[in-house]
Amino acid sequence: MRKATRRRLTVIVSLVAIGLVTLGAPREVRAQTPTGTPSPAATRPAPARPTPSDAQVLAVEQQLLCPLCVNERLDVCTLAICNDMKQLIRERLAAGSTPDDIILFFETRYGPKVRAELPRRGFNLVLFGWVGGAIGLTAVAAGCALYSMRRDSDRRLARAASHTSSRPPGSDDRWVDALVDEAHEDDAPRGTR
Repeated sequence: MRKATRRRLTVIVSLVAIGLVTLGAPREVRAQTPTGTPSPAATRPAPARPTPSDAQVLAVEQQLLCPLCVNERLDVCTLAICNDMKQLIRERLAAGSTPDDIILFFETRYGPKVRAELPRRGFNLVLFGWVGGAIGLTAVAAGCALYSMRRDSDRRLARAASHTSSRPPGSDDRWVDALVDEAHEDDAPRGTR
C-alpha cells in the first residue's frame, strides 16, 4: 500500500515540476544584434494599414449572429460582446484579413451557431432537404387519399345504381313507397283530398 502511495506521489511531483519548467520557459527566442548595427525592421517604415470601409464591416457583421442572443444579427445587437466583436472585425479587416477568414475565426471561437446563414454542406443538407421531402411526402399522401376516396365514391354510386335498377317493382321496399306517397299527400293542397 505504501509503494503505491509513493509512486502516485512521485508521479504528481514529477508532473508539477514539468509544468513549472514549461511555464517558466521563454516563449520566444530572438537573436541578438550588435548594438551599433540597426536592425532591418527599424530601417523600414511600417506600411500604412488601410482602414476598412463601413460597408465592408457591415457586410461581415450581417453574416454573423450574436453568440448570446437568439437569432439577432451582430449589426443590430448592442451587447458588450457584440461591440467587442465589431471592433475585432474592424481591426482584422484593417490588418488585411478576408471576410471569410474573420467569419471562420468567430465560427471556431463560438461554434457554427454564430453564422447567420447555415452553410449548405454536410448535415445541413439534411436540414434543408427534409422540408422539401416533407412537403413532397404530404402531397403524395394527400393525392393517394383523394384518389382512394374518389374511387370508393365511384364504386358506391355504381353499386347503388346497379342495385336500384336490378330491383323489381314491388320488392322489399314497399314501406318506402308508402312513405313517399304519404309525403306527396301532405304536400298536396287541402281542398284536393
